[in-house]
Amino acid sequence: MNTFLKNNWFKMIIAVAVLIIALAIGCYFAIYLPRQNYANQLFTKKADCQKYTTSIKDEIDKENANPFGGISYLEMVFYSPKEDSCLYATDKLTTYDNNDSKREYFIYNALTGSKITSFQFPSQWNDYKKFLLEYSNGEIRL
Repeated sequence: MNTFLKNNWFKMIIAVAVLIIALAIGCYFAIYLPRQNYANQLFTKKADCQKYTTSIKDEIDKENANPFGGISYLEMVFYSPKEDSCLYATDKLTTYDNNDSKREYFIYNALTGSKITSFQFPSQWNDYKKFLLEYSNGEIRL
């Protein structure tokens, strides 16, 4: 056996080096490259969501023209991996004749325009923050 090692040590080193290189290339294609593609896709989806901001603001301005419906403000537009869609949050303040007011946060799907949920302020403020954190995959924190 000692003679075998002495005669073939160079071949063994080459074989180990080839094996290590093959493993590195395999890891690149199996692990790194898919993560990069996902990150690029995620960035593109986030950027695409921001394109809805102007049209959403225009829609909110139309709603605010009605003096009896309260005043709404666009809080944010964001991509939600959980919904795989663009979502946006609005803050609506409604004032009543007796000077009472009510503040609510609404979450909408920007692609469909449908309301997903709403939260009363201040009683559901923590629920609102938790929703944003969960649906933005941890990116939005208030």
